[in-house]
Amino acid sequence: MNKPIKTGVVLSALAGSMLLFSCSNTPAEQQETMNDKMENVQEKQQDMDLSSREAFESDRKEIADDLRDMRDNIDKKLSNVNEDLAKTDLKADVRAEKTAMKAELEREKVVVSNELEKVEGATSDTWNDIKIEANKTSQDVKNWWEKLKDNVDQRTDADKDKDGH
Repeated sequence: MNKPIKTGVVLSALAGSMLLFSCSNTPAEQQETMNDKMENVQEKQQDMDLSSREAFESDRKEIADDLRDMRDNIDKKLSNVNEDLAKTDLKADVRAEKTAMKAELEREKVVVSNELEKVEGATSDTWNDIKIEANKTSQDVKNWWEKLKDNVDQRTDADKDKDGH
């Protein structure tokens, strides 16, 4: 939860306490009422902090897992391309194509790895900005991956990914 909202909750509780404070009979009753209200506000604040922390951790784990999956998929494809490049009987045009693919895969892997580092290092204070950036990076890489699959389908006249393209 944002600090301004938390501050608003605390200020609302204090204002409510003051209204009750003015209705009490003795100073001791007024002090006891104020203390009860402050304890209640602190308990609510702790509950909100815990809830926010759990949501942050859950969000961060989900996005980090998604980025790890992308990185693993890129690694698999990179491994396949490296195996192809290790063959000595590749034609020059095929070798050039595979070399370009390798460079593109390595570039995308760096992008994903850098974003994963940011996600893993995020704090609850920096999370909103990092989450937006991570989601954008994730979508960009997914789009790149789909374009890559479509290019393979077009070159081979096959629909290996079964997406209709």
